[in-house]
Amino acid sequence: MTGWGANQPQPKTFLVLGDGRHGKDTAGRMLAEITGRPYASSSEFCAQKAVFPLVSDLYPNWRACYGDRVNHRKLWFHAIAAYNQRPGPSLAEEVLVDHGAYIGMRNRAEFTASRHLFDLVLWVDRSEHVPRESRASMELGPGDADIILDNNKDLDHLEAQVRAMLQV
Repeated sequence: MTGWGANQPQPKTFLVLGDGRHGKDTAGRMLAEITGRPYASSSEFCAQKAVFPLVSDLYPNWRACYGDRVNHRKLWFHAIAAYNQRPGPSLAEEVLVDHGAYIGMRNRAEFTASRHLFDLVLWVDRSEHVPRESRASMELGPGDADIILDNNKDLDHLEAQVRAMLQV
């Protein structure tokens, strides 16, 4: 992991990428605590805006839909892609109105269209403990990130990397 440049201003907007169950939300919470920027689970945001409206006949509310997300990664992938095709702001633009980070983007077209919105793109890797997920629900990889955070050790190690990256 390489630190953010000493002569550069601290990033204000972050995109946190990684496979399912690799620690993206944990890294996002750490970023929020350290930088003082608001944080919200992008998965919860997506559940409310993009996914639940499509499957509202299957779940009593968006929280139940969100709780079942791990079982339907491909559905979520396609629902978010469809949401970003409608007129109006993208999901990334909507998230960034009130939050400093988008956690968990998976679609190449969404990434290409919104990369300019983010000062820094991070990849969280826990591949020594959790396998990579199917390319059917994750089109991005470590090469899309500016910095890779190693989450194969404990949380103190992950936090130390986040602090070193931000030079705080």
